[in-house]
Amino acid sequence: MGYWIFSSSTVQNIEIAKERLLWGFWDREAGEKQRKNWRPFIRLYNRIKPFDAVFFQIAKTGEIHAVGIVKEVYYDDQTPIWPQEQNQVLFPWRVGFCNILFSNKPFISHFTNIANYIDGYGIGELSEHEFRRILTELQKKLNANYNLS
Repeated sequence: MGYWIFSSSTVQNIEIAKERLLWGFWDREAGEKQRKNWRPFIRLYNRIKPFDAVFFQIAKTGEIHAVGIVKEVYYDDQTPIWPQEQNQVLFPWRVGFCNILFSNKPFISHFTNIANYIDGYGIGELSEHEFRRILTELQKKLNANYNLS
């Protein structure tokens, strides 16, 4: 099982992910950061597997607004999902989810040093230790007990 952080600039994008059970990443030609970091992104993206756990956070604040379980990964250059995708798909590298637990109010704020975080794509792989630390904080905040692993 893998553990991931997906970052967004807005809570609205995370809410759309919850509604659609879907997340998307930039294509290579989106900008300089994407071209520069394309190979590291693809290496990480190809490691995402069904049943991996993902925390969704706001990039600048570290606020975690959602947690989800991966269903599948795929490429789709035909289906616009997010508001900024008016006439073309900007985020074709997709991750589908079995479920996503979302809150408009952040569950917690969490910053951690993610060694392989890919700037420009907003993806990073968490160690199991970091995942469990965030999960424990989340359980305390929600006064709930559950097992995602």
